[in-house]
Amino acid sequence: MMEQFNATPSNFHVEFDEENDDGLILCDKFLPVEMLMKIFAHIDCKTTIMNCLLVCKRWKTLMTYVWYKKTKQTLMDKSILWNNEVPWSIYYIACSKKLFERNLIRNHSGAIGICKWEIPTKKIGLNNVQLFRSLILVEKLPDSVPELPQTEPLFRDTQTCFNFCLFEKGEIPSKEQYIHLEYEGISPYILDTYQPPIMVSDWYCCPTGDPIIYKLNVSLYGERGPNNVHSLIKCLKFQDIVEGERQNQWLQISHEFRNYGTGVRSICFEHKAGQYRDIKWKEGFNDNTFKVAGAYVCVKLPKNICSSTSTKAVFHTRRQHCEHSKNYRSMRQWCKEMRERY
Repeated sequence: MMEQFNATPSNFHVEFDEENDDGLILCDKFLPVEMLMKIFAHIDCKTTIMNCLLVCKRWKTLMTYVWYKKTKQTLMDKSILWNNEVPWSIYYIACSKKLFERNLIRNHSGAIGICKWEIPTKKIGLNNVQLFRSLILVEKLPDSVPELPQTEPLFRDTQTCFNFCLFEKGEIPSKEQYIHLEYEGISPYILDTYQPPIMVSDWYCCPTGDPIIYKLNVSLYGERGPNNVHSLIKCLKFQDIVEGERQNQWLQISHEFRNYGTGVRSICFEHKAGQYRDIKWKEGFNDNTFKVAGAYVCVKLPKNICSSTSTKAVFHTRRQHCEHSKNYRSMRQWCKEMRERY
């Protein structure tokens, strides 16, 4: 039985030649490159990577642009421009895994209470955790302040917000959330090689009354060091004194981390609020409150994916009906010129 099979590997190999029609003849019909890529863009991700990528050399060379088109369709972002130097695997991750352009903060506005948020015990001590947790309430609708802006996607389906009940001066209610980027599917290779921009944002509002100070601290951490402590790579320390005409309206702070270097593995997002001036306190809690909502941390698509080269300039479809032999050669030459130019 074994003699029926030839175990000797075949030495026959045909080198890829751009002059021929390999990969463009399907069912005895010639398909232009543009039409073939249009078909690929509508095939599901699993079939594209498991089957189409392995058919032939020509199909493999087209896959980067196909995944780029899929990424634009998935993220619904027309501003993403073509870059031939970016490997297809980055587009594949952006498209199929949906790692970029999404909010990594869980429970950003209190829709499920204070779940997913932590009280920083190292700063206030374990004995005060329950006290500080009781100072952070959730409102289904913002009380005594305007509604959250409907133009923001985060607030289209919910109007909940966190309400900080301000205690005595020096005791500042705060909460934080850690994001482990590798747990979210964003590999160290992508972070170190492409350094995608990291966008952070938060909304805050102070009802009319005494001035309130708002603080936002966002830290980018590396791996744990010898003392089991994360190394700080970059941080944002923002504070704003809300008083006068700036009260009773929703304000936004946003910042984008760029060129942060290698080693970023996690992010800590912390915001807090407290009294700005010494005032006469009543017994129990003070009447002042402070509201926050829409905490946002997003890893954007790498900037070197969004190059300045226009997609239409690179893959502009020639709207000409042409015969098979003559026009395919001119199309192939045109595609080659475009690759050399860009």
